[in-house]
Amino acid sequence: MNLQLRLPIIFFAALASMPSDTSLVQVPITQNQQGEDIYIELRNRAVNPITLAVPTFSIISGAEGEANMLRQVLWNDLDYSMVFDLVDSKFYPDIVSGDGSPDFTAWRQTDAEALIRGFVRRQDDDLIVEFRLYDVASGQQIIGKRYYQEIPVTAAIISNSQLRRIAHEFNDEAVFYFTGQYGAASTRIAYVSNRRGPKEIHLMDYDGYGDQRITNDGGFALNPAFSPNGDQIAYVSYRSHDGIPNVDIAMLNKGGGIPPVIIRTNGQDSSPDWSPDGSRLVFSSTKDGTKTGNSEIYISKSDGSDLQRITNNSEIDTSPTFSPNGREIAFISTRGGGQHLYKMSIDGINVRRLPVEGTQIDSPTWNPNPQLSDLIAYAASEGGNRFQVFVYSLSTGRSVPVTRGYGRADSPNWSPDGRQIVFEAAQGNQNHIFAVGLDGSRLRQLTREGANQSPSWGGR
Repeated sequence: MNLQLRLPIIFFAALASMPSDTSLVQVPITQNQQGEDIYIELRNRAVNPITLAVPTFSIISGAEGEANMLRQVLWNDLDYSMVFDLVDSKFYPDIVSGDGSPDFTAWRQTDAEALIRGFVRRQDDDLIVEFRLYDVASGQQIIGKRYYQEIPVTAAIISNSQLRRIAHEFNDEAVFYFTGQYGAASTRIAYVSNRRGPKEIHLMDYDGYGDQRITNDGGFALNPAFSPNGDQIAYVSYRSHDGIPNVDIAMLNKGGGIPPVIIRTNGQDSSPDWSPDGSRLVFSSTKDGTKTGNSEIYISKSDGSDLQRITNNSEIDTSPTFSPNGREIAFISTRGGGQHLYKMSIDGINVRRLPVEGTQIDSPTWNPNPQLSDLIAYAASEGGNRFQVFVYSLSTGRSVPVTRGYGRADSPNWSPDGRQIVFEAAQGNQNHIFAVGLDGSRLRQLTREGANQSPSWGGR
């Protein structure tokens, strides 16, 4: 059967055998039979996995170090994507056809449906990388990509960041072919860190590499939220204005610069989130609270204009998140006693409490993928101060934990394709950023320095 675009059918949950990666942290998730059924249900929400082989790359003209690193990064990208089931290298045939092309008869014995071959060579001042993706059944090439990267005269090898970018780009092309959506490997994650002083907004690659600080507010910068197109980040700024501290919503181009404040009220503003088309922001504020510290939910255009209040009660309403179609908002409220998850229309009507698992519900985030639009991730207590990340299905009314083994896991946020979740969790005496697959597999730690929190995933 020839490979083709695969619509959502099943989620493969097993962690593939892969080269060692010090960024990978595994915490087993245990559940009863009912829990197992829910995990299977979650796995059934994405693409039918492609069984894929990625043999050692062919090295031409002394590029062994680059070839090995490219394969390692690409292998990890393919595995984390949740789209591929990687065939263990121990099952690979050690033969090629006489002309150097794959021996597809031998590869078919491995049950691989697809095959990626890589070719790496130095030519003058360039590193040339070629990837070929094959349909094993037909023996036909599906994708062929060639990348040229200049090698600086003073460099013995190309920089790690440049190599990683090449692998990330090809992974996303392969994911796009099979799913119709680009993968997350070329995306970035915004988060808050104190690793270089006060809490500021940082950016890193989706796998934890390439960290850079992008704000310098001098006070606190919190709650980053990527715009849907990845060009801007809304966040909460504690900068002083005319010598008076305030808590406002600022807008930052992801390349840095001095961010303008776009929403400034006489209260404390927090938890911004973007509409799917990038035209509006929703956030919480105490500006009109009916009692001290009471926050309500507001919506505005993305430049801060046309500000409208959409909740109005004597209890706290906070942490709003847009639905993928932009017509609903999920949020946290203490109305009715306790801290619970609700959803409503964007005009504030049709409010309904969602019967999710756990108590002290916090940090909801709606899956941005229209094919997974009934899934909301959130953090909740399992008792005391032990918080875990859950995924709730609006279709079934059931919740399933996707983290286990942490004293506190919080602030989940979906990858742009909706197949992975990034979150913060206590690791020793510090909070760090982790990522995990939709079904709780492929868990890995992304940060290792400082205290880190509030991740937002987006931005190709």
